[in-house]
Amino acid sequence: MSHPFEVGKTYRNRVGEYVVLALDGDQMTIRYATGGTVEMSAVLQARIWENIHFEEQVVREEERYRLAAEARLAARQRTARVKQEKAQPRFQGFQASDFQPQKRGIAWSSRAELGKFLAHELSRRSRGTLSLWSVPRKAEVHIARKEHYDPATRDTNAALFVSASEPGVAFGFRVSKPDGKEATQWPWSALIAALAEGESARGALRAALQAHALSVDVYTAELGYGRVGQIVVEDEGFLWQRETADQSMTRRMNWEELVDYLQTVAPGKRCELIVTKSLAVDAALKAGPAIADEIVRVFEALLPVYDASVGV
Repeated sequence: MSHPFEVGKTYRNRVGEYVVLALDGDQMTIRYATGGTVEMSAVLQARIWENIHFEEQVVREEERYRLAAEARLAARQRTARVKQEKAQPRFQGFQASDFQPQKRGIAWSSRAELGKFLAHELSRRSRGTLSLWSVPRKAEVHIARKEHYDPATRDTNAALFVSASEPGVAFGFRVSKPDGKEATQWPWSALIAALAEGESARGALRAALQAHALSVDVYTAELGYGRVGQIVVEDEGFLWQRETADQSMTRRMNWEELVDYLQTVAPGKRCELIVTKSLAVDAALKAGPAIADEIVRVFEALLPVYDASVGV
């Protein structure tokens, strides 16, 4: 019977490598690499030798298929990553023209571009999807949950916002109530109730104010629409400030006093609470595209406050 063995050549079986010393019909004499000389059947060793080669071939094929599968997966991931990068909204930063008044006010042509980026990033980092709205006749964009935002009744909506004006950029959270009797279903009412009743909204608001140097600005329509108070964090409480043409007033507040102030300010009159951060034009231009990341961080910190106002 034929076999692959030749005297002087090296082969292998389940014990290890060996050299063929002699062949005599079906018998052969071998010496293992580790030492020891034995006689055995050439036919049996040929079958073992073929099986070893077959197993090695199977292993090589499996490895080839594995590497090919990994290469295909890596290619798909690269393609998906490229598509995602192309689909992800970009914002190139504010331009000087964004702060220059035109016939119809501030133009800010890239506000939709920034809004798409902010809505995309905030949706990616939070639960649920957020959408954007460009505010008519204003250089302002709103980010909010679609089911809790009605463009037809903007004076009762709550939203995260970015606005551009001649002084610069402002961004944060705003909620308002119109003239007349306050309704419990308004976001304004829900937010004040959340601040009065629970630690969650309080903790989120105070943390955002401290971490990002924000202020709470209160606007009302008393004699004319304007800011009637600015509240900032001070020590363990808050500092309320108001500047008029005649005087400068300050008052320290704790949480209960702050909530009471918000509950009683300008009853029956239009009122707006704006948690905001402002950047002058030079600072906004210098920040370049990175300003969008800063706005996202502020929005992310204020999202629990917004959610409290819409009952999420």
